[in-house]
Amino acid sequence: MMASSSHLKAGEKGAITARVATQAKQGAVIETVEVLTNDPRRPKVSLTLRATVLETLTVPLQQSPVR
Repeated sequence: MMASSSHLKAGEKGAITARVATQAKQGAVIETVEVLTNDPRRPKVSLTLRATVLETLTVPLQQSPVR
């Protein structure tokens, strides 16, 4: 997970990038990201990521002639 900034002032906006490993998963996938804040009313915020993995795509390697 990566945040656009480690410190934001009140009212400022930022972005959070999270990656979900979907290898060997199929169907509904739910992951949670916890964000720590300095807000005494909400010291921790949980973000829920939901996705649907349709199927694993397998692409055969093309065989190249040996020289």
